[in-house]
Amino acid sequence: MTKPDGRPLRLAGIAEAAAIYQADKSQTRRLLARDGAPRPIDTIAVGPIYDRDALEHHASSWSRKPGRPKHDEEQLPVHLDDADPMWDKHDGGSGHHGPDWQPTDHAQAAAYYQALSKTAQEIFDHLRATPGRLVSCDEIAERFNLNPDGTKNNPNVVAGYMNTTGRARKEAGRRFPFRWWETSGGAHYAVKECVADLFGAALKAKTPVRRG
Repeated sequence: MTKPDGRPLRLAGIAEAAAIYQADKSQTRRLLARDGAPRPIDTIAVGPIYDRDALEHHASSWSRKPGRPKHDEEQLPVHLDDADPMWDKHDGGSGHHGPDWQPTDHAQAAAYYQALSKTAQEIFDHLRATPGRLVSCDEIAERFNLNPDGTKNNPNVVAGYMNTTGRARKEAGRRFPFRWWETSGGAHYAVKECVADLFGAALKAKTPVRRG
């Protein structure tokens, strides 16, 4: 197979693209979803296929490798204990206006959980299973196969599946039970240990919650 100018067409999948950009696959998918990045020339069962020459040209003009934070960004730790000041430096906005969660808020916790979509419940369950751990949107998207062809932006995909959290917050009369932080090219989510314990106790005490 040749190009119109007679040169051979060299193909590359996501694995080859990741090597070109010196990034992991998730970071590479996110980079290639941006405006100005090379577009796939075809999509097969294993995913999108690119012109390798176009990828190499784009990578050579890319001033900062994907996933590497800017020097002026505050680095997020891997794990936060409940007293860590980083909890108050979140990017959750107005979703955190209102009362915080208390250990006795069993009815509010059940109401919040009930109002979530099935996928939002699964994401929240994943977060509270390891309280304090910062979970990337890439991990969430891959674990629940939310972006199967890798052509969309993972932060936007995850946010879309979490859109019922606003309704759930109003049902509970409480702020979001999770925090999120915007990072270079993505976002991280986490749940405090005290909140995870509250939801664990509240949901265990209730009859099975309908997911829908």
